[in-house]
Amino acid sequence: MIGYSPQNISAKKAYRLIKKYIRVTPLEPCRLLSQLTGGQVFLKMEHWQKTGSFKVRGALNRLLNLSPAQREHGVIAASAGNHGLGVAMAGAIAGIKVRIVLPINAAHTKVQMLGQYGIEIIQAGRDYDEAEDVAMQIARDCQLTFISGFDDPEVISGQGTLAIEIFHDLPQPDVILVPVGGGGLISGIAITAKQRSPATTIIGVQSEASPAMYRALQLNMVVETPIEETIADGLAGRLVSPTIFATIQHYVDDMVLVSEQDIVAAILWLLQYHHTLVEGAAAVGVAALLSRKINIEGKNCVVILTGRNIDIDRVKDILNHAALNRKD
Repeated sequence: MIGYSPQNISAKKAYRLIKKYIRVTPLEPCRLLSQLTGGQVFLKMEHWQKTGSFKVRGALNRLLNLSPAQREHGVIAASAGNHGLGVAMAGAIAGIKVRIVLPINAAHTKVQMLGQYGIEIIQAGRDYDEAEDVAMQIARDCQLTFISGFDDPEVISGQGTLAIEIFHDLPQPDVILVPVGGGGLISGIAITAKQRSPATTIIGVQSEASPAMYRALQLNMVVETPIEETIADGLAGRLVSPTIFATIQHYVDDMVLVSEQDIVAAILWLLQYHHTLVEGAAAVGVAALLSRKINIEGKNCVVILTGRNIDIDRVKDILNHAALNRKD
């Protein structure tokens, strides 16, 4: 299998195109997490990005590179929420009609946020993979351009712009922890980072409830992996792209899993000690450090907080559960 590479991934080119539309998010030191781990931990505050997640970077780069004919026909995407928000914002900037297919169980908060853009929203499929099948069929029937959330060189290049910002603020990171769902973000970051600093270790983090990429790496082959309900819904998916898989095999150094309990604990920890609220998918890197899945002693470590669009009812459940545990 042939993966993506610097020959078709250019974060520098993407950054020149999208920088004026996005927020350059800060890299903040996290002293308490540094004390707990023995390393120097920096949080990339990408959950403060416009639309509430990193996804707008790749969506903007993809839509701004469309041909005039593609722009005229419009685009469609499948999403658990954040990619849809990115495509919706990019469509508003570029003046392109957008349709988004969401799974029927998509977070209510993300559905409401998408509604603000006045786009066509379709809810279909039990999970992301089924929603993607519906979106691709509509794309064929209606001559729309399908905008992948991860398996597209222009989307990956856009996500790779995060690495440009990280290296600007921290010229020599030893470790970068990246949440992994479809794998577009870690592909863009790994390819871009390895060009700047081959010694930088890139580690992906997935939920135990949705371990498709981790399992594929363990088996050394692409397989369909059953998923369970997860608070990290933005990372959930049964299928792995062969191209992304080959890219991760070549550029990513390791992949670890964290439990649902680890993720909830990380959300609470960030809220209590860093006074910042993130969604489950964004918390997996911190979860890996708090649960000692990764040793960063003596190293500079960047943890990417990828999004903040967590449903308020989910937040209430987490806080109520924490309160009950304290009483016990």
